[in-house]
Amino acid sequence: MALKDELLKILKEEKALYQQLFEIAEAKNEALVNNDTDKLVEIVENDREVIAEIETKDEQRNNKIQAIKSEFEIELEKDSYSNLIEKLPEAWGELLNPLREELIELTDEFHNLNEQNQKLLDQALELNQLSFETIVKTIKEQDTTYSKDKKLKKEQPRIINKQG
Repeated sequence: MALKDELLKILKEEKALYQQLFEIAEAKNEALVNNDTDKLVEIVENDREVIAEIETKDEQRNNKIQAIKSEFEIELEKDSYSNLIEKLPEAWGELLNPLREELIELTDEFHNLNEQNQKLLDQALELNQLSFETIVKTIKEQDTTYSKDKKLKKEQPRIINKQG
C-alpha cells in the first residue's frame, strides 16, 4: 500500500536526519571540550539547518498519519503510535516497529549527549565569568592611577608607547 511505503520513507529520512543531528552534537561536544569557539559557531549553524529539516519531516509524518487514519477510518481517543498500530493491519507494525525503536534509541542518545554538552557549556560560562571577575578584581587592586600620593602611583601598562 502506498501510504505505508510513504510513511516508511518519511521515517527513514527522519532517522537519517537524527543521525546527522547526533553527529553534529558529537562535533559540538568535541568543540566544547577543545574550547574551539569558532568551530562551535559553525556547528550551531549546521545544527539549526538540520533541526529545520527535522521539523519539516515531522510535519510530513503527522500529515501522513492523518491520511492513514482517514484511509482506515481510525479515530483514537489518545493520539499515540501504539494506539494507531493496534488499529492497522499486522504487517504495518512488523514493518514500522523496528524503525520506530531505532528512532527512539537514537533520539535518547541524542538527548543524553545534548545534556552533556549543556553541562560543558555551563562549566565554560562559569569559568569565563570567574576569569572575568578575577581580571576585574586584579585591575581594581592595581589601579592607583588617580592616587593623590604620587609615590603610590604605579605605571600603567601602555598599549601604544613612544618606542612604537
